[in-house]
Amino acid sequence: MNFSKKKRLVYASGLLSFIGLLLFSIVLYFLVQSVRETFYQNKFEQEYDYLSLTEDGVVDPVQVFHGVKLNTFLEEDEASGKKSGDIIFEVKDEPEAKLKGFQVDSGQEGMRAFGDAIQYKMMVEKETGKESFIIAFKKTPDSSPAKYKTYNINENGVISTSEFTLRTKNKLETQWIRGLSGETHGYYTDLPYQKGGTVSLVSLAFLGILSLIGAVWLRRRSAAAEAGEAA
Repeated sequence: MNFSKKKRLVYASGLLSFIGLLLFSIVLYFLVQSVRETFYQNKFEQEYDYLSLTEDGVVDPVQVFHGVKLNTFLEEDEASGKKSGDIIFEVKDEPEAKLKGFQVDSGQEGMRAFGDAIQYKMMVEKETGKESFIIAFKKTPDSSPAKYKTYNINENGVISTSEFTLRTKNKLETQWIRGLSGETHGYYTDLPYQKGGTVSLVSLAFLGILSLIGAVWLRRRSAAAEAGEAA
């Protein structure tokens, strides 16, 4: 075996070692983040609870929370009387937001029809019993990165708002946008909520093992050849 061939074996072994370690690093990162996500989610569930807004199987678009009236509906063209497809969100009978370009399922009742765009949630802090009404919506259906806005109404009727993306959201905002557009995002990682996430991690780990085994085999082959030539 000439020197160039041995050198190629060493380089191939080094490359496989790098690939194997890289794959293991990815697996370790997402494994740690998934553990953190699990602890974070458990902590939230210990501190907060959601109260059902469902009546007769649906969530009514018109809600009143401590004197604050909320309403979500499709805009109607004044001339034709037809629905435009634009979603209007009102606070205290005043238009607060117009959401365009979303798919509205007219066959669904109540807030289900607007599930891709906006949702209501009522949250209670277990320790204090304080309630908050949360309205969360995507600002546009196809913006990248996705942009969100939330309204948080406390028991005094005071409204606070926040605008954020998936990169800038805080831990509570993570919870408020869950289920919006049928998506579930985590604070640390989305992996635990993605179908096939565990299989992906196992597959990457398996490929990492194969790469390291291949690296060791090539290294031994190179060393054996070098020893044979020396003898």
